[in-house]
Amino acid sequence: MGEWRTDPTFAMCKALVDGADLASFVGGPYDVRAVVAAIRPEAKDGFLLDEVPWEHFPQGDHVRQAVQLLHTGNSPVRTGTGVVDGMSANDMRAAAVLAVPFLIRIAADTRHPHRAAALAEVSAPARARYFGVASREELLLHRTGTQHDDLYDDYGVEVTGYPAGWSVAAARAAITADTTLLQPLLDDSDPAIRIDAAYALATATDPDRTVRAAFHTHLAAEQDPIVRAALLLATAEATRTHP
Repeated sequence: MGEWRTDPTFAMCKALVDGADLASFVGGPYDVRAVVAAIRPEAKDGFLLDEVPWEHFPQGDHVRQAVQLLHTGNSPVRTGTGVVDGMSANDMRAAAVLAVPFLIRIAADTRHPHRAAALAEVSAPARARYFGVASREELLLHRTGTQHDDLYDDYGVEVTGYPAGWSVAAARAAITADTTLLQPLLDDSDPAIRIDAAYALATATDPDRTVRAAFHTHLAAEQDPIVRAALLLATAEATRTHP
């Protein structure tokens, strides 16, 4: 947390505490939603990590290093995934969100030794509460519109003071952009991959019910009872977000 006070976004969060209007920062360099949207497809596919402004967000450099280590596959798996996992658990999602497109591509690479571990982290920043500490009700919590005229969208702020709703929205947008990479994983031979693919896809924007149709199709064919349960939960979460 000491390093956080030297990060550029700290000034924005301090200004918010002092009464600044959150709307004045929308779309700017410290709006992680805008930053994620600006990552070029070529940068994602080519793992051009230097094109991403990791340093704009709390502990971003640590996340970049973790993604690099995980991508190369030359380090223990926890070295790569532990950073994203830990930051989400500690309510510091902003920089972890930037890893999501790259984690998805590692997971989609059937030859990568750490694909399962990468996929397990994809949706960690995309939920209102981290899975490891969430109640069943909080697991399904998501807001699609602002509540009580509050731009924080009922999510409040992260431990750093950063708008938590921005991080959640950015992670969900990143997952939505790559549903074509995630949906084939519902057919993977590894049950853990199928479960985590459903868990990630449940956070995608699904107004046309394409994702839920995939859940329904796979539920009809799935033989593993645990995977079937995961598909049902994923369908419930997606439906709560997009009735």
